[in-house]
Amino acid sequence: MPHTIVIPPAKVLIVDDQDSKRLALAAALEPLGQEIVMVASGREALRQLLNDDFAVILLDVRMPDMDGFETASLIRARKQSEKTPIIFVTAHDRAEADMVGGYSIGAVDFIYSPIQPEILRAKVQVFVDLHRHALTVQAHERRLRELEARQAQHELSKLSGAIEQSADPVVITDRDGRIEYVNAAFTAVSGFTREEAAGQSLDLLESGEHPDGFRTQLWATIRRGEVYRGEFVNRRKDGTLYHEERTITPIQSDAGEITHFVSTGKDVTERKRMEAELQALNAHLEDRVRERTAQLRDMNEELEAYAYSISHDLRTPLRHILSFADLLERRTVNDLPADAKKHLKYIQTGALRMSHLIDGLLDFARTGRHDLKPQALNLNTLVQEVIADLERDPDAPPTRWNVEPLPTVQADLVSLRQVVTNLLTNAVKYSRDAQGGPQIRIWADDCGGDHRIHVQDNGIGFNMEYRHKLFNVFQRLHTHDEFDGHGVGLAHVKRIIVRHGGQVTAQGEEGRGATFSFTLPQQRLLTEEELDHVTAEGDAAQPEPAHAEP
Repeated sequence: MPHTIVIPPAKVLIVDDQDSKRLALAAALEPLGQEIVMVASGREALRQLLNDDFAVILLDVRMPDMDGFETASLIRARKQSEKTPIIFVTAHDRAEADMVGGYSIGAVDFIYSPIQPEILRAKVQVFVDLHRHALTVQAHERRLRELEARQAQHELSKLSGAIEQSADPVVITDRDGRIEYVNAAFTAVSGFTREEAAGQSLDLLESGEHPDGFRTQLWATIRRGEVYRGEFVNRRKDGTLYHEERTITPIQSDAGEITHFVSTGKDVTERKRMEAELQALNAHLEDRVRERTAQLRDMNEELEAYAYSISHDLRTPLRHILSFADLLERRTVNDLPADAKKHLKYIQTGALRMSHLIDGLLDFARTGRHDLKPQALNLNTLVQEVIADLERDPDAPPTRWNVEPLPTVQADLVSLRQVVTNLLTNAVKYSRDAQGGPQIRIWADDCGGDHRIHVQDNGIGFNMEYRHKLFNVFQRLHTHDEFDGHGVGLAHVKRIIVRHGGQVTAQGEEGRGATFSFTLPQQRLLTEEELDHVTAEGDAAQPEPAHAEP
């Protein structure tokens, strides 16, 4: 009477903290006809593994309390479950980062959300079949010892039918590494027929591309009864090379003796090709960035030298204009008609304005060129010092200050004082005609780990349509008759904050005040080269604004 072996359905463990994802995975695996066990946390999974043996574990990477990687490490630490295949479930946008950590702690594969049921079933089917096959081999072990080698080969070939339809190459060898079984996927990938592979060692695929000691380490690992996972460069029958991620699992008898090895692989040639292309592209882009940064640095140096040259060339005629205008005014104060006096005043005012513009141009050219000396700065103290300086001005309007607790930041003292001074001066200036006088609020909040500081006023505000003009040098939204200034202060603020690695933003509404905000990251300051690159990207990202007042 034939000996009948009944193999119970394999158990598949699904570990995910979200009910919907667990149910979706279970529904996709239901056609396999195996026993599905679902748990909502890593701790519950470990409790299940104390009592049950699972063919494969589907483990969510992102879980609260104990994530997938920590759970997998604990699973691997237990002898009973150290060889249980683990398939991580992760999102596409986390794939690269999760794969590095996942494979390092023993993942055999990854499934990406959203789940494709056919792919999930195919992957799980391989390990279910291997699990059932392993159980069957163990059940037959006593009989196999009594059978002749030919009968044992026959039985093993029968059992391998369970994995024949796997989409990934599967190879079963004896304890000496001689091939006893290959599935159709192996033949399709390697080009070797079953007959050509039978009796050969896996050196049949040797490409000569592996480092010295590679195979020695492999055999040392699996002969210790440990699972080996690695990437192979194999050679097909036609001589072409392909990349394969392979897991080799030793099959042991009840007595702990290794009888066979099961190798499951995955052709990753296309992925490796894309990775190589991406690396080449990144290297090319880095070269382009370095070249562009060098060009921008040279251009900035030329512009700074040009600014100094222009200022020198312009100052002499300006001094002459101002000197002779003053001389003319003193000598003809009682002789010039009213229109001539008015015209003379226009000359003097315009010359002074041009002198201030030249000073502003030079200040802006120098901003960010000096070495920054970051230190811990108490913003509360710095803001109070600037407010005290502003209130010493006899022409300053009475201002109500609301300064909330501010953080200690890492920044250059001179530069940050300039930022605070410019923002508070602007807030007071553009709120001088507000009902009840200027009311300035200063506060801070946390923005993704960065410090974000806000300065809010109750002044005239601005039209958000022209917001892009605010931080450009010499760009103003109001005429000189309305408010004095030269359009350099906010440009100073932007350049200083960008060099600190932060950002500057503005929100406003006409007649309802404005809020200027800047961030200070908790990191190092930008180098001059990085500053040039960041500034260039910002300039390229927005159109050149018009120079006309709105």
